[in-house]
Amino acid sequence: MGYVRVPRDIKRVKPKFIGPLNKRQTITMALGISGGIIGYYLSKPVIGASNAIFVLMVVMLPIVFCGLFEKDNRYVEDILRDFINVKFIRPGIRVFKAQNMYGFVHNRIYEKEVLGIGDEESKEQGTRHWKQALSHDKESA
Repeated sequence: MGYVRVPRDIKRVKPKFIGPLNKRQTITMALGISGGIIGYYLSKPVIGASNAIFVLMVVMLPIVFCGLFEKDNRYVEDILRDFINVKFIRPGIRVFKAQNMYGFVHNRIYEKEVLGIGDEESKEQGTRHWKQALSHDKESA
């Protein structure tokens, strides 16, 4: 009895256009090959035939790669667009910074008890406050 293999994920199956290539892959192959040939014939008289082949590869390979590469049902331009969007266009994650009140209180206590800073100020403010309170009492009496 014959068995037919059925893929588990039907979304991954793409309709074939020409041979093993789908429509997107066929179009990018045609664009890459035509761009590479045009680049080859334009650069051949200037830099020579052997160096013009490198121009052909530099023009053709990225275009063909963009058409053939696919990861998690996402193409290269989608991945690049998301990468550029996350790294350059949108701002990064803002870090939440809380004020540490315990650190503030610890520093104030350290300044008062160890360094002796703030004792004179608090004493002056306290005596000024009491002097004002006493002067108001004398005026009212």
